[in-house]
Amino acid sequence: MQNMSNNKLYAMKIIRKSMVNEVIPLKVLFREIMIHKTLSHPNIVRLVDHFEDTTRLYIVLEFVEKGSLFDLIRRKIKLSETEACGILIQVCVGLNYLHENDIIHRDIKPENLLISKEDVIKICDFGWSASGTDKRVTFCGTLDYMSPEMINSEQHTLKLDIWAIGILLYEMLHGAPPYRGKNPKEQYRLIASGNYVIGSHVSKSASALIRSILQLRPESRPTICDILKSQWVQEYSESKLRDNWKINDLVKGDGTIVSVIGKVAIVNFKGNRVNLLEAEVFRNCVIYDQNNRILWSPPEDNNQLIRFDTSSSSVMVGSLYRKLGIDSGRATPISGRATPTGTHSRSNSRKGTLVNTPSSPVYSKSTKALRNPIETSPPLTIRPPRTGKNLEEFKQSQPVQKKELQDFSDIQIRAEVTSPTGIRTKPKSSFLTRFKAK
Repeated sequence: MQNMSNNKLYAMKIIRKSMVNEVIPLKVLFREIMIHKTLSHPNIVRLVDHFEDTTRLYIVLEFVEKGSLFDLIRRKIKLSETEACGILIQVCVGLNYLHENDIIHRDIKPENLLISKEDVIKICDFGWSASGTDKRVTFCGTLDYMSPEMINSEQHTLKLDIWAIGILLYEMLHGAPPYRGKNPKEQYRLIASGNYVIGSHVSKSASALIRSILQLRPESRPTICDILKSQWVQEYSESKLRDNWKINDLVKGDGTIVSVIGKVAIVNFKGNRVNLLEAEVFRNCVIYDQNNRILWSPPEDNNQLIRFDTSSSSVMVGSLYRKLGIDSGRATPISGRATPTGTHSRSNSRKGTLVNTPSSPVYSKSTKALRNPIETSPPLTIRPPRTGKNLEEFKQSQPVQKKELQDFSDIQIRAEVTSPTGIRTKPKSSFLTRFKAK
């Protein structure tokens, strides 16, 4: 989808209301929106806005040009350790942001990691994310990436995502995940056993990191900081920070870098030593050399979130949205800086996926670009019925009158037209009536 006023491209998830609670649990759908709209980080796909018409829900997303990591692995079979290290570091940075905000992703896999034209890795698909510090028991995710505690229906924590990082590293270096059974039952058994084989082409430091992550006991798995301090990360990446440089953090104040290990800086803030990820230092801090000369200052946040003006457009904010706490349809960041606008695309998922995202953008394989899904079929012309009841149903199914949308004036919003002749079921536009929040 392209905004004709500024030529920016966006991706759009379109969810038919007739599918809600039949295919997509309503609670899951709104939880995804509630969590995703609060996130603002360079390594997370940005939710620009969300709105609805009489038959569909629309989620406007950042457009990430190069597709998914899953596509890249399929093309290259396996990645070099240098390539895999750069990707893993960015995934860890994005996950660290989520975990600091008490959010578990619960479905980290190559299909949910998108690559921008600047080769920035962006985490997407928050359909099975959970917020809060409580331990969870929901059975969800993709079988290849499920942790032992998940398949055993035990309580899980943030360490669930750490396990997924280990599986991801293994798949990038081998071209396939470590546990591959002939059927789900056999795969459950293999995951629970903890037995897998690392190829001889993998370096000793990478093997050691994989084994340290894929621990059956969650508490034995390393933290994200531990992963980014590992010997493998030190060997295949180079830090841009130096000892004795000074930084100014907006929250923590002035500090001095005591040492740098891998992609983690140990910073002394008035006698209190803190581990900071290198990426977060560059994102949030002013950096000085030993002579107090400024070496780096975070760029100003000029990329404001695009929002739909629901007061002056045909976008409807229904009572269900308001009662569920989604009252404005606007994306509001928790903290940090907005990400550059890009492209969001989604390729076919692997076999064995137990839970997929309910919907995905319409993608044209011939043009390799997203097209406006609302324009995929010509409008229908239907003669209005004469009877009172059918006439009312006909009116409800007609296109929403288009008014100018702020910054998205080219989007044509119209309802799905259904012929009322001979139909006795409720029209799809009764969605909000059927799902009244108590």
